[in-house]
Amino acid sequence: MFRRATATCLRQSICVRFKDGAPPTHLRRHAGCAACFSSSHSPQMKVREQLAPAADPPRIIDAAAHAEFARLKEARREAQMERYQQAEAQRGLARRKLLAEGLMRIFAARGACFNLILKELNIRKKWGSDEGLDEYRQFYLDSLPGFAKMLAEDFDNGSVLSEVGLGGASVARMLDDFEGGRDRNDAGAFTRRYLKMCRMVQSEEEHQSNLAKLRKKHEARLLEAKEEEEVLKSMEAEQFQERDERVASLNSKVSSVKEMLPSLASAGDIGDSYIDELDKLEAELSKALSQVAKLSKSRTEKDLEAQRQKAKKARKEAEDTSKRIAKTEEKIAGFEYPMDKAEYEENDEKILAIASAAAPALAKFITNRHDDFDRYRQLDSFTDLTRPHEWYPRARLDKRKVIFHGGPTNSGKTYAALQRLKQAERGMYLAPLRLLAAETYETLTHEGVYCSLRTGQEKRDVPFSTHRSSTVELADLDADYDVVVLDEIQMLGDEFRGFAWTRALLGVRCKEIHVCGGKEAENLVRRIVAMTGDDFEMHTYERFSDLKVLPDSLAKSSTSKGSYSNVQPGDCVVAFSKNDIFAIRREIENTTDHKCCVIYGSLPPEVRAEQARRFNDPASGYDVLVASDAIGMGLNLSIKRVIFNTMFKNNGVRIVQLDHSAVKQIAGRAGRRNSPYPHGEVTCRDPADMAHLKKCMRTEIRPVQKAGLVPTENHIALFTKSLEEYGAAEKTLELHQTLRKFSEMATLKGDFFLCREDQLHRVSDWLKDIPMDASQKYSLCLSPVRESCPHSKRVLMKYVESYTHGKVPGVLHSMRPRPAKSLDKFSALCNVHHQLDLFVWLQNKLPTNAVEVARANTFKERASELINKGLLNAEKLSLEHCYVAKDLRVKKHFADENEGAD
Repeated sequence: MFRRATATCLRQSICVRFKDGAPPTHLRRHAGCAACFSSSHSPQMKVREQLAPAADPPRIIDAAAHAEFARLKEARREAQMERYQQAEAQRGLARRKLLAEGLMRIFAARGACFNLILKELNIRKKWGSDEGLDEYRQFYLDSLPGFAKMLAEDFDNGSVLSEVGLGGASVARMLDDFEGGRDRNDAGAFTRRYLKMCRMVQSEEEHQSNLAKLRKKHEARLLEAKEEEEVLKSMEAEQFQERDERVASLNSKVSSVKEMLPSLASAGDIGDSYIDELDKLEAELSKALSQVAKLSKSRTEKDLEAQRQKAKKARKEAEDTSKRIAKTEEKIAGFEYPMDKAEYEENDEKILAIASAAAPALAKFITNRHDDFDRYRQLDSFTDLTRPHEWYPRARLDKRKVIFHGGPTNSGKTYAALQRLKQAERGMYLAPLRLLAAETYETLTHEGVYCSLRTGQEKRDVPFSTHRSSTVELADLDADYDVVVLDEIQMLGDEFRGFAWTRALLGVRCKEIHVCGGKEAENLVRRIVAMTGDDFEMHTYERFSDLKVLPDSLAKSSTSKGSYSNVQPGDCVVAFSKNDIFAIRREIENTTDHKCCVIYGSLPPEVRAEQARRFNDPASGYDVLVASDAIGMGLNLSIKRVIFNTMFKNNGVRIVQLDHSAVKQIAGRAGRRNSPYPHGEVTCRDPADMAHLKKCMRTEIRPVQKAGLVPTENHIALFTKSLEEYGAAEKTLELHQTLRKFSEMATLKGDFFLCREDQLHRVSDWLKDIPMDASQKYSLCLSPVRESCPHSKRVLMKYVESYTHGKVPGVLHSMRPRPAKSLDKFSALCNVHHQLDLFVWLQNKLPTNAVEVARANTFKERASELINKGLLNAEKLSLEHCYVAKDLRVKKHFADENEGAD
């Protein structure tokens, strides 16, 4: 039994009895070994000794057993230590993993950490915007989990860490700094509290930003309310003064009549002439008394009531803004933060320091782990529009002199620049409109200057010409000139065409470039010139004559009809609807002896020029002009008084009220030096519009802040090629998709913005199935397609399809001009002229057959004749339209849309 018990020892292979039944004290007891129970105090041992044979001597342990026992003990200790180290390693890995994941969560949430990576990658971020960085942000966010795993698992090995320039010690230091003495659970809780605090701080910053905007808006509303109240007081004072003057005048007239009545009555039967005189005086007295009785119901009282409502509305808006400010302040005050701001700021500085230390390694990790990162980075570089002056290296070879001629309309600024152009050996004039380019061409030719003309629809190449007149879009950037004149420079801020002025200002090669326009563009031009390294010189001009705002409107009230029965020679009525223009013209010609010329945007340039010539010619019999805002640029007109039919227009998207810049541009056409009307006047038809007119005329025009840009053909070609390489596995992108992608990724800064590319996208979408080179398609996207002309697309597509199939594109049957018998047919005739214009433009861009060009030009001339004939006989065109009712509807619609708007 003793031996069987000894043999069943589970933990030691050798177990013996010892002398005196006492095992060494350093041996541990084993539950299944009989020798382990040899203590004299053990009752089990005593029983076993009694049962054991008396003659059996005890076994004695030898040296080999001692050695084996020591070896086993050491092996056991090493195994325990190994298990302990493995457990510690697991705990350390879990700790590092928790800390690294928490740190990466914070990196993902904090925009400042992302900015550090952008800086490390040398990626220029758009000023004040995260646009165009979506792909980079995706690379960044996708890399954070892998970077966290590397920090946690490769801590000891360090092979992957070394690839990104990190070591175990630096990682341990970063993680220890982030842990900040907290235990594992506290570290996780800290990450959650910190992220929540980040969100709340960001929310507070947004609320503070909104609060600042609201306060600024409140100040503006208060100022507006104050101005409206001052206008109200001024109107009340004018009303009382006018009423007193009229009452005094009428009382004087009544008194004089009363004094004459007795003398006439006492004359008796002196003669019929005295009786007639008496009847006349009695009628005049009755009329005077009636006028005195109606004074309280004058139109001035209605104007006052309208101004009171406007002042009341402005004051209410200021009060509403004040309430919103109070609510926002209350919301900010009610924020409950998960940690003290001092603690947050301290930890935020620590985390940004960790991010700064980790940024180089993380940037390298991103580039190493993403195979397409470099390709995307190259793709992004092709959309970098931050240095447009470097697009024209040949223009940067010589230092140019930029002379700015700044002043209002009718100040002689363009005249002075053209005088310098005539003196130059080689020169170029760049016009905002082809009408103005043609006019300058004729002026230079008449004065003996050999000049060529170049517009999208017309080419007149004069042999041995030294000068060139063209539209700004067709500026010649390849030839060298002595003097270049760039007109209407403030247009570089236009959201649709501004890129053409920017391109010309940066790219023309000349010794002197004279830019003409409003002084609102001066500061922007100065900054661009400083960018190019050219010299800048400023010439300031003042208006030759004063422009006076008349105190009274043309109509007595907003609903009065027949207001234009008292127009005068030299008047120009400005309306913003074709139907309004023809209705006003018809009223003037039916109620007065005046004849009207008509100018609006969709008329062909030749027709507009002819209408302007007739209006300026005193012998033509046409002494009144009814026009749209198309007169604001490109036409020299002898206007005495500008009358705004309304202050509202449809800008193609919604109803808007004219801003002060547009009002000044149009009103400035009144009064022209060396014309019958050197002094200009401006007023409105509707008395309700007078307050806005006066406010606009006394407001300074806001400076132009940015210049427009669009990508060049080279940009699109390089971007398309890189895009195909970047997404080789994807479906090939069409041009319209490429343009949209370019717009999304485009990077700009400071003084430039990307012009609206609605037409580029629309036309490129039309051309998506045409087998043409991308650069050719892009040039066609700049064609003069007019959205208001429904047949423009058909003309373009028919021409391009014929051209790509090797056929000769011809003038379509529908493009033959026909006389117009109604206003709708007249509009269709103007559209026919535009289609012919587009056809000629396409022939110049993709020439095929000179016969078809001559045929199209013949049809254009015929269309112009029919349009002029239709304008001369406009009273025969059927039209049912009331401009007064239309204006009331527009104003109501505008008021409804803007009711309660911020």
